[in-house]
Amino acid sequence: MTQLKNFLNENNFSKLSIAIPTYNEESNIALMIDECIDFLGDQPDVLELVIVNDKSTDMSLKIAQDLTKKYKSVHLIDNEENIGCHPSQLVGWNNTDADVLYMLPSDRQIPPNSIPELLTNLKNNDIVWTNRVPRNDPYFRKVVSYFYNFISRKLFNLIPNDVDSAVMIRNESFKRINKHLDSKSAFIQVQIGFLASIMKFNQIQVNISHRPRMAGAAKGINLHDVTWVPKELLSLLQQRKKFRNLRIEEE
Repeated sequence: MTQLKNFLNENNFSKLSIAIPTYNEESNIALMIDECIDFLGDQPDVLELVIVNDKSTDMSLKIAQDLTKKYKSVHLIDNEENIGCHPSQLVGWNNTDADVLYMLPSDRQIPPNSIPELLTNLKNNDIVWTNRVPRNDPYFRKVVSYFYNFISRKLFNLIPNDVDSAVMIRNESFKRINKHLDSKSAFIQVQIGFLASIMKFNQIQVNISHRPRMAGAAKGINLHDVTWVPKELLSLLQQRKKFRNLRIEEE
């Protein structure tokens, strides 16, 4: 078990909150939480594992409720409607006072073992983006992701090569960005990256391991994203010049 408290203290942080968006992951969520606790410890003074149940139709909610009784560090938020992975990530981030925010998907493809390295890199940065290497997804998903990331980087001058991967951010930096976020889909990550560049945040990218999905079905791009992403892409393109000329003051 890693000494999370020591890693936080060494990098001038006090608490880590991990949002875990969950939709129909009854085969994975308990194993995911167990792995996080095994690696980080059940230390509610320095760790929050926030399961955000996105209106699952399987046993995910019941399993999550049981996990909150098993571990003191585990918390549960139950969305009123299905909103998608990255919007659920924001729900978790908006319900904590921890100074470090992170996101892990509940499918177990991204293990928690990179967290100490990410914390070390966050010490001198506002955001640490992650790059899944090698990416263990079906060929079609990797092709779609490649073009999505390529277009996003070209249009919005993004730092990350893998914008939809897990990201760690200082809460104080997230609060500055959050005032301007209006995305309702997976495009949230692109907006975060775009605004971080406009605000001249210090950003870095770190390679992390990525495992094949061992159980459950991949969610991929859903109808919600197909509907919202094109609209938000057009909106952000229209706002790009405005934001580039906008001086965003700190509160």
